[in-house]
Amino acid sequence: MVSLGTALLGMGLSGCTSSSSLSGTAPHSTVSRDTAISLAKQVATSIGGRVYAIAPSGSMLPTLDAGSIVTVEKVTLEKLKRGDIVIYRNAAGLPVIHRLYEKHGDRWFVLGDNNTAIDRETVSAGNFLGRVCTIFYTSARDEGAGHASIAPQFTAVAGTP
Repeated sequence: MVSLGTALLGMGLSGCTSSSSLSGTAPHSTVSRDTAISLAKQVATSIGGRVYAIAPSGSMLPTLDAGSIVTVEKVTLEKLKRGDIVIYRNAAGLPVIHRLYEKHGDRWFVLGDNNTAIDRETVSAGNFLGRVCTIFYTSARDEGAGHASIAPQFTAVAGTP
């Protein structure tokens, strides 16, 4: 079996392309969604994290789209800094993935990369799930992203404010 490091290096060197941020699309690669999920699970296992697939909403474009798979690490709120991408649970209990924008006391305001307004909800110790530590871009686009044979552990909504 190929080691995780070799697989990640190979993935990084073979077929990865990036799109202009002006195009509104996330970077992509020739790596299949199934392979990206499998690699993300290996990373998650090694760090005690979780794997999330991005639900199609567009709020994190051009950084993430429905073809993106992320690994989330558990860290304390004190280790977070502006610009980190985090996952938190909104009032409805759904996981939302957005970028840290501004800290006020023990709460963070967050903003989707493609949104013009900060989220109504803030990130605090009570709803914080983790920080994105790896992003796997795949060849899957929005229209085919829901057909992976290897299901990710969770789906994160890149939600609207």
